[in-house]
Amino acid sequence: MTKLTAAQVRQEYPVLDKYTFLDCAYKGPYPVRSVRAMHKFIEDRHLGILPDGRLDGRPERFESTRGKIAQLWGVSPDEVWFPQSTNQGLLTVANLLLKPGDEILVGGLDHPSNYASWAHLANRGVKVTVVPHREGRMEVSDIEAAIGPRTRAIGMCMVATYNGFRVDVDALSDLAGRRELFLLLDGIQGVGHLDIDLSSGNVTCLAAGVFKWLCTPEGTGVCYVNRKVLENARPDIIYYFGIEFSPQDGWPNVIDQVFAWGHEGAGPQPLSPDNIRYLPNARVLESSATMLSLAALDSMADMMIEFGGMPAIERRVLGLSAHLKASLLERGHALNSETEPSHQSGITSVKVPDAQEFAAFCEARNIWVLAQKAVMPDTDAVRVATHFFNNEDDIEVFVNAMDEFRTTRL
Repeated sequence: MTKLTAAQVRQEYPVLDKYTFLDCAYKGPYPVRSVRAMHKFIEDRHLGILPDGRLDGRPERFESTRGKIAQLWGVSPDEVWFPQSTNQGLLTVANLLLKPGDEILVGGLDHPSNYASWAHLANRGVKVTVVPHREGRMEVSDIEAAIGPRTRAIGMCMVATYNGFRVDVDALSDLAGRRELFLLLDGIQGVGHLDIDLSSGNVTCLAAGVFKWLCTPEGTGVCYVNRKVLENARPDIIYYFGIEFSPQDGWPNVIDQVFAWGHEGAGPQPLSPDNIRYLPNARVLESSATMLSLAALDSMADMMIEFGGMPAIERRVLGLSAHLKASLLERGHALNSETEPSHQSGITSVKVPDAQEFAAFCEARNIWVLAQKAVMPDTDAVRVATHFFNNEDDIEVFVNAMDEFRTTRL
């Protein structure tokens, strides 16, 4: 396979011809190849081109994309499934594992949407304990100190959406392994640009929506689930593709079995508990994903693999992020984000007076960043996200805008 260069990846994003786009932490733009894949899917449906079996190629498309995500993560395809969102992935797995009276420790830097899931667990009788951050850092030692006799799980954003702080996943997974805890990671701000090591087997679940760093339309997510928790999985919702029927009385296939149950003259009959078998893999958790989004994700995964996979993408992104931080500090600007390499991500939070005004200042110059309230509620900042399609010219444009805006404040 020919390896893509950074310049070739950049050509996949024509938005960069007009804008300095530094906002993947909000929503990522779609690459040309993904747009073409979606167009083909729509055109095929529009023209009535359907494969034999009339399933729209659903099983093949699912398995193709599943295999590519598994390759990027270095896991088995049997451990990958497609929820509709980050939270659906996390909550589905949490509901499998936690019962009333159990405790989950969750991070004080988690996104507000996570707290909807954690609060839902609390309404089901699960004890939810929030471990506070320390000045924008989640310390693994604080999480360990909070473990009690009822603690069964840790729930955490691997990258904080506010300041880009990257939690020490290796230390966190080691803690989970030592203390025999489930580890549920929200990866939406990491998946797509960070190389995540799942080889220890101590990460129970890693879930992420695809519309940020994976540059794919909403409606689908990606989720890793450790095979150890799937052996006896009984999800709250089951889909046709997540089960197998147990042949009885010589029925050769599912259709014959179903027709035998419902055939005229068969009479009312109960379905016995042993009529279906739950698949012992992540497909048991799957429902009906958005096929259009899946077509785009499949093409995006191809591009990421062709670039060299997650190690190459992480090197590219963190190199740009470090260059951005160094340039800002050199010119006297202040950061809310970590400069320690092990805690960096593609997100940089930059202090700026009147962040909303500065974001508008940038927008007028075709620079896309996000005004935000940083970790400290009274601190104005903008969030800058560098992805593997960005380059040093993009960074220079943004830093120059910071300099120019500062002169307007003098």
